[in-house]
Amino acid sequence: MQHASSAGRRPAVPVYLKIRNAIRDAISNAAYAPGDLLPSETELAKRYATTRATVVHAIQQLVFEGLVERKRGVGSFVAQPKLSSTVDTHRVAYFEQDAFARDLTYEVIGYGKAVVEDHVRDTLRLGRGEPVYRLQRLCLLSGKPIAFELRYLPALVGARLTAEMLARRSVQSLLDEEVGMPITRFLNAVRVALVPAAVARHLQLEKGRPVMVRTHTFLDAADTPLLWGETLYREEYQINYVLTAMQAPDEAVGGRPRKGAGRA
Repeated sequence: MQHASSAGRRPAVPVYLKIRNAIRDAISNAAYAPGDLLPSETELAKRYATTRATVVHAIQQLVFEGLVERKRGVGSFVAQPKLSSTVDTHRVAYFEQDAFARDLTYEVIGYGKAVVEDHVRDTLRLGRGEPVYRLQRLCLLSGKPIAFELRYLPALVGARLTAEMLARRSVQSLLDEEVGMPITRFLNAVRVALVPAAVARHLQLEKGRPVMVRTHTFLDAADTPLLWGETLYREEYQINYVLTAMQAPDEAVGGRPRKGAGRA
């Protein structure tokens, strides 16, 4: 009889899950807003009559889910909501064209001729004596920094742009509409790095926080480089990719796929 009655009971919910779910629900219901400081580990341990280790376990799960971020010596905070843009390989577009573009503004940190490293000249296919323009610009969403741009342009392009222009519009739209050199191809590479101290200050991040870095080259119809640079994004930013599979020639005409075709 005892076995039968115990089998019908629901298993007890672990305390760390109770804590995690309670905080998750509070964030979902806007009881805690992005940037809010959560109760301390000691306070939560007392509230749930448990140990600090159990509370830490619950908080770590929320950090893994991207809902909470921990700052050493300060506490746990509600994370900023994720911001995303979509890359479609069938169209040439740029991140400023996404839905949040209407709230995007720029702050030019610096613009003008600069001494650059050899790899920048090599990428732009420039000789040693040819001038290069450097752009340092902060991208803000609803007034909050989201990305830092470090970009280099050959004089053919850079001399036709001004800091005033760059404070108002995307580089891509300026190249197309003001310079008359539309971009027809992007070369992109994405990696994760630790934010440099100088950039951390602009992005309002602690030194050594992870950031997403997008290295990119813009090319025109003649495959001439118009720009090379890197954009560093705060950690709540994400890029969604749209990839479409291409049919093999024999599949397109109704034939059977070749052996091994289509495997990734």
